[in-house]
Amino acid sequence: MKKNLLIIMALACAFAFALVGCSSGASSAASSEASDSASAESSAAAAEESQEAASSSAESSQASIANPWSDVDSAAAAAEGAGIDGFDVPEGVTISLGEVTFSSYRCMDGLAEAISEFPAVEMTIRKGLNSVAENGDISGDYNQYANTWTQNIKGLEVTCFGNREGDATKTIWSVGDNSYSILVQGLGGDEDYGLSADDLNSLINALQ
Repeated sequence: MKKNLLIIMALACAFAFALVGCSSGASSAASSEASDSASAESSAAAAEESQEAASSSAESSQASIANPWSDVDSAAAAAEGAGIDGFDVPEGVTISLGEVTFSSYRCMDGLAEAISEFPAVEMTIRKGLNSVAENGDISGDYNQYANTWTQNIKGLEVTCFGNREGDATKTIWSVGDNSYSILVQGLGGDEDYGLSADDLNSLINALQ
């Protein structure tokens, strides 16, 4: 009887130790899972903060690159805003495209611009200080053209560029401290559109 009692007590102790071991293992596993979860949440938060910082930096960089152009309502206002001595555009002059009228004007420091629109062509005329010209060119057009030639108009030597000889897509010249440009762009798929010598003569004679 006494021996049986000892066996029962031994089994009870073994069972109790087993329960303690299981509890400890479960607690350890739970603790590990909690730690892993906290680590994952911390990593996600850090990644989100990094992304927000990168986005904020990009927005700040874009904001720091301000648009130098200002829209104005007339050629006179464009000249005043640019700080140049007048900008008389060929309003009302008739060329092969039709009568010239201007739809918009812009200016920036040292440069004035007027834009005329026709059914299939946009024409941009600029006047600016020589100091803002790049190798005598203020057109802002950096395309390469198959042909380059010069014409004498109003006693001025103007340089013309175009892919079709005799049709000037870009024309540049200078008078005193000022540089000028006339740029035409075909809007109907004609990338090689250009102005004739007669068109340029009419425009340049009315432009100051």
